[in-house]
Order: sequence, then C-alpha cells, then structure tokens
Amino acid sequence: MVERNTDPTRRGFLEGGAAVAGGLAFAGCLGGDGSTPDGSGSDGGSDHGSGNGDGSGGSYTVSMEPMGEVTFDAVPETWVSYKTGYGDVGIALGLADGLVGMDTAYDELEFMKRRFYDQLPGFELDASGITNIRADGENIDKEVFYEMDADVHLMDPNLPLVYFEWDEADVREIAENVGPFFGNFNRRERDDSWGEPYKFYTLYEAFEKVARVFKREDRYEAFAEIHDEVQSEIEAALPPEGERPSIGLLNGGSDPAKGEFYAMDPTAKGYEMKQYRDLGIENAFEGVETGQYGLIDYETLLEVDPEIVIFHWGVTYGRKEFNQRFIDPLVNHEVGKELTAVKEDNLYPGGTAEQGPVINLFQTEMLAQQQYPEQFGEFPGLGETPEETLFDRERVANVVAGEF
Repeated sequence: MVERNTDPTRRGFLEGGAAVAGGLAFAGCLGGDGSTPDGSGSDGGSDHGSGNGDGSGGSYTVSMEPMGEVTFDAVPETWVSYKTGYGDVGIALGLADGLVGMDTAYDELEFMKRRFYDQLPGFELDASGITNIRADGENIDKEVFYEMDADVHLMDPNLPLVYFEWDEADVREIAENVGPFFGNFNRRERDDSWGEPYKFYTLYEAFEKVARVFKREDRYEAFAEIHDEVQSEIEAALPPEGERPSIGLLNGGSDPAKGEFYAMDPTAKGYEMKQYRDLGIENAFEGVETGQYGLIDYETLLEVDPEIVIFHWGVTYGRKEFNQRFIDPLVNHEVGKELTAVKEDNLYPGGTAEQGPVINLFQTEMLAQQQYPEQFGEFPGLGETPEETLFDRERVANVVAGEF
C-alpha cells in the first residue's frame, strides 16, 4: 500500500486497503479522503455538494469505494470506460456523445448497436470517433489517456493494476494530470489480485453513483422504475423454486469440436450473471469436479446431462457462426448427441458478460424467453426482435434521450 499524499491539493484515491493512492479530483478541485474514523473507507452514502443540480453552482462530491469521496467542480463532459459494462451505464444516462475512449471501442459498440441499441427508436450512436484505449491491439499505454484528456475515467482505480500492467504510480499520474478514476469492479467476484476486500456494488448501485457524478439522477430513477417493473413481472410469472430449470452454463471459450467445455456458475455474484440470478436459474454443475477454469469433457457433461445448455457470450456470434462453433459439433459427436439438451433442442446463446442497464434489459428478456416461452413469449433467435417483449423499447429510448 502506498503512503497517502498529504498535500492539501491532492486527495487519497483508494480506501478499503487495496493498492492504489493519490489523484486530483476533476478540474483540480479539492476533496477529502472519504475514510471513516476507523479508516475503513465505508461508503456511507455521503454524496453531497454545494451545486444547484446542473453543476454550475459550485463543487460537489460523490462517494464510492474504493476511491472514497471524489470531488467535482463541474459536471464532467468527456469520459472513458474500460468495457461496455460502464459504457452502457453512460449510454443509459444519455452520455454517448461524451464517450471518448474504450477498449476495442468501435468493434464493441458497433456490435452492441446492431444487437441491442438499434431496437431503441431514434437511438443513434457513432462509434467511429471513439478512441481504442488498446491502441496497438495489445497494450494500454498512458499516452493514450493523455491524448483522450477525459474529465473522468469510469473504472475501478485498481483495474489498471490488474489488467493494464500499470503500477500505482501510473494510476496516480493519470488521476492527477488528466482526470479521476470513478468506478468499482463489479462484473464478477474479485480475487486476491485486487488487494484487500472492499465494497462490491450491484449494477444498479453503481449506476446510481455514476448518475450522481453526471447529475442525471432523473434518468437513473426512470431506469430503476422500468427495471423494478420488469423484475415484478418476472417474479409473478416464475414457477415455484423446486420447479425452475437448472442449466449447464458453458463459457464461450468452450470448443465442442475438441471436447473442451468450461463450466460456469450462473448464480455467481456480479453484473455478469445478473439475468440468471433474477430468473432464479439453478446451476447444473454445482458440486461437479472440474479442471482449470472449470474445464470438463464430454463424459462429464453427459454425466451431469443438463436439460438446458447455454453458451456464455453466445449472443456475440451471428446465428450461422454460433451454430457452426457450438451446435453442429455437439449434434455430430457420438457422446454429444446423447445429451438431453441436444435431443430436446435446448441449446441457446447466452448473453455478453459486459452489460449495463440497457443491455441487461435485453439479455434478461432473451433468457426469460429461452426458459419460459409460455410466460414471456418465444425467443426468436439471434438478431431478431421478438413478437412479445418484456419491456417497452420506446420508453427506454425516451429515458436515454431525457424525454420523460
């Protein structure tokens, strides 16, 4: 753990014991270190400020672990996201025009546009001018962050230490010289590489924090209302717990042609598996002994024999490509063709792991229709808009546009 900078024009960036520190708040504004009296850095919901709601009346602070309190003297205009998890959060808040950088930005956003956003009436997204922060296709260099010159970076300040091959000094340098980091890695459970444990936010808890940064709490509240309505509809339609399906969730890195499958837990914490938890899905692989990264073979898959098999990340493939990579090898394999899921045609594409509030609505609907077609309508297949929908596309588009 690096020693905190005691210069009053700087603020401690990391609370909760993980290994990052130092950073200027947006536009050089002053800020406290966000710690509690015992140094725990508890979040405490202490967001406050002297602004008038549009960012023009003075500084304001927003608190989130592991940063603690981050102070802004104006509402950020430009922002960077590591992936489309927080990217989708910003887009939900109507901030697409301010997105200046993201990992593999054009490919990621163009896919999300074709698969999801194009179903929102009037929604427009031009990803051509957004910088790919992995400029050389492999490494993420600090110079790219200087060039983007973003007002805020929507990512956990520990993330560059885990994924970018940066050190603490690199994170501090960008935070002080460019803009603060504001985020919490909550896609999946963090391991020891993230340092000492700190608060793990749900998707909507993190969404609310980001909405406060950009003074767009009204959009957050409108999305939360839609989300709650969808959850209520789902809960009312679900069968009793003992009658809900168990699924064999397999990572998209699985290769049926080689007999290599990577079992995953759909009940795990994090926004990556949110739709599975919300739909009460059971884990068919619970208690099964696996190899590295959940590796199993055809024999183990047949022994478990899940009634439904879903391939994580499957939605990122075209229909033909998905069938060629996952379905055809299973159907044509002497063991694979004995699987119940193969015989009953219960092989489905799963969602992308990177989802914010907009993408999650689409992926929740997709899973609901795959598992419960009688209650929620038939899943039409990849790339198709269902005849019955779980949420109102126009209403979502209006919230993104601020028209509600």
